[in-house]
Amino acid sequence: MKKYLSHLSAAVYWNIPYIEAVLGSEITEAKTVDFTVTKGSERYQIKGCNIHLCQTRLPRGADVIRNEEMVASPELVFLQLATKLNIHKLILLGLQLCSYPPGRPSHAVTTKKKLNSFITKASRHRGQLKALRAIKYIEDGSASIMESVAYMILTLPHALGGYGIGGATFNFEIKLREQVGKRLGQQRCFVDLYYKSAKLAVEYDSFTFHNSPSKQGRDAIRSVILNRHGIEVMHLNTIQLYDKNACSDFAFQLAYRHEKRIQIRTDKFDEMNTLLRTLLPSSDV
Repeated sequence: MKKYLSHLSAAVYWNIPYIEAVLGSEITEAKTVDFTVTKGSERYQIKGCNIHLCQTRLPRGADVIRNEEMVASPELVFLQLATKLNIHKLILLGLQLCSYPPGRPSHAVTTKKKLNSFITKASRHRGQLKALRAIKYIEDGSASIMESVAYMILTLPHALGGYGIGGATFNFEIKLREQVGKRLGQQRCFVDLYYKSAKLAVEYDSFTFHNSPSKQGRDAIRSVILNRHGIEVMHLNTIQLYDKNACSDFAFQLAYRHEKRIQIRTDKFDEMNTLLRTLLPSSDV
C-alpha cells in the first residue's frame, strides 16, 4: 500500500509561485492535510487528514520521495486538481507550475512537455480529459502571476473569454547589439510577451515595479532600443489590465498591429471573460 501527500497539500509542498493567488480559498479554507492511498481497506479516518483513494494505474514517476516523505509529483498534482478546479484556474495553475525567472528554466517546478507526457499516459483517470484540454493553453516561462493572467486574457480563445491573439512567447530573449547593450548596461533583455512573427512585444508595466521616474525612464530607453532592433513595443499597465473596457481596447489595438481581426461570435464570451478576470489578484503583485 502506498500513502503519499497529494492534492492541495502537495501543491503547497512544491512551492509553486503565487500558489495562494492561484488557488485562493481552496487553500486558505483547507483545514486538513491531503493524503492518497491505493487500497480501499486503508482509507480510514485520521484526525486532521483528508484521505483520498486512487486505484487507477498511474504512469511511472507519479509519486516521489522527498525528505523521506512520499509526495505526489507536480504532474500528478495537476491531474488531481483537474477534478476540483474550473478550466481557468487549472490553466493558471499549469502556467505557474511551468513559470520561472527570465533566463532560468531550471527553476521551473515542471514543464509543459512533462505535464503533457504524464497526463497523456494517465488513461482512465477522471481528470485526464480536462487536464489535456488545459495543457493546450499552457506555455513555459511566465515570470509572474500578472504575466500569466494577462497572457490568458489576450490569448485564450473566445469561448474561454480570451481575445484569441495566440502565438505569444513568455520572456523571449533579445540579444542586443554591443554598443546599444552598453548603454543599457546589459547584453540581452527579455520581453514579457513576444509575437515573433510580427516582431511585436507586450510589456506589462505593473504599478508596483514601474511607478518611479527612474523605472519609467529606463523603460522608455529600453523601448527605444528594442525599436532600433526592429521590435515594436506595446505597454500594458495595471489600470488597463484591471479595467475591462481599457483592456478590450488594448487587445483590439494589439490584434490590429498583429494584423489580425477579433471577431467574437460566441454568446459565451462576456460570461467567460468576466469569469477569467476573477483570476486577477486583489492587488498588483
